[in-house]
Amino acid sequence: MQEQCRDLVARRLSRFEQWTVTEVGYSDGTVAANVSPASFTADLSGCAALSALAADEIADLFIAALGRAGATIVDTVSHAFPTAGLTCVVILRESHAVLHTWPETGMVNIDIFSCTPRLRSVDAITALGRTLGAARVSIQEIPRASGHRRRSVGST
Repeated sequence: MQEQCRDLVARRLSRFEQWTVTEVGYSDGTVAANVSPASFTADLSGCAALSALAADEIADLFIAALGRAGATIVDTVSHAFPTAGLTCVVILRESHAVLHTWPETGMVNIDIFSCTPRLRSVDAITALGRTLGAARVSIQEIPRASGHRRRSVGST
């Protein structure tokens, strides 16, 4: 079963090529005075590969997807619930990301909060959806208030 899961994870699933994600511009710069932080919440349903993966494998896939999307990992903590899923919290230089799984129903919930557009949150979510074989991915972006001070022109 685990070999079948790895094959599923390794191959590109054609149904995901039909996804349309609104194009979002990202830069490699630091947070500008006019850039607001954002939270991304996602529900991945029908994740075919979820029940065949161990909790540490799922956490590793989540962390890898975040890294490929530009996140700087500071620390992680995960808790596997006996017979019922995983919660993984990742502290990022850009803020934080959280993953919750329900293998018995094939559901994954993801929350990513970022203070910079350098972190391509949607990329991380869609990549993990593909890897887990999600039948459906729903993503919401929620603009958040910024705690950064606005710099005056000419200040250092």
